[in-house]
Amino acid sequence: MSTVLTIAIIVVLAIAILALIAVFAQKAKKRRDLERMRLREQAGGHRQEAGLHASKADEHEEEAHQAELEAREAAERAERERELAEHHGGKADDLEQKL
Repeated sequence: MSTVLTIAIIVVLAIAILALIAVFAQKAKKRRDLERMRLREQAGGHRQEAGLHASKADEHEEEAHQAELEAREAAERAERERELAEHHGGKADDLEQKL
């Protein structure tokens, strides 16, 4: 076999190997791009869900604040009623002693 033929075979093999490497690299890049796009879509869904949870948390915080205000008002009313009951109880005791 001649030297020129050997060199030609080696060059053809090298080109074929480089072509295979290029094809595999292109497929790998395409897979990475698809995975990146899938993850981007998934992240968008998670962001949307997180926004929904934040909105619900704000609503619950507002409801809790309102419930706290109502509880304070109820406690104040209960305290006034207790004081009024004590006052009336004292008056009743005074009237009983007078009888």
